[in-house]
Amino acid sequence: MRKNPTQSVVEYSHAGVGYELAFDFDAVATAEDITGRPLLTGLTRKDVDTPTISLVRAMFFACLLPRQPQTTFAEAKALVTRETLQAVWGKTLDAWVASLPEPVEAAPGENPTEGQS
Repeated sequence: MRKNPTQSVVEYSHAGVGYELAFDFDAVATAEDITGRPLLTGLTRKDVDTPTISLVRAMFFACLLPRQPQTTFAEAKALVTRETLQAVWGKTLDAWVASLPEPVEAAPGENPTEGQS
C-alpha cells in the first residue's frame, strides 16, 4: 500500500499498538455502506455528542482503512469497548475534522457562488 504523504493522520494507541487514523473518499463510502447513512451530510449534532456504538465502530473502521487496509471490521469492532469508546470516538472525530478540505476564500470582489446553480 502506498501511503499518501499529504493525508492528514491522527495517531491512536491502544494496548501498546499504534494506529494511524485518516479518512479518504473511499473510507467514507465504506462507513456509509456499513451504517446505511450519509456521513458527508448526514451527521447530526446529536450523533457527534452521543454517538451510537455502531456509528463509532463504523467510522473508526473507516479511519483505519486508509493507513491499515488489512484491518477487518471485526478487528476494528473489537477495539471499541465500553472502556475505549470515548477515546476512540474522540480520535475518530479528530481524524474526520483533519480530513476536511480547507475552505476556499473568494478574492476581494468575487462572488464564490457565481455561476453555480
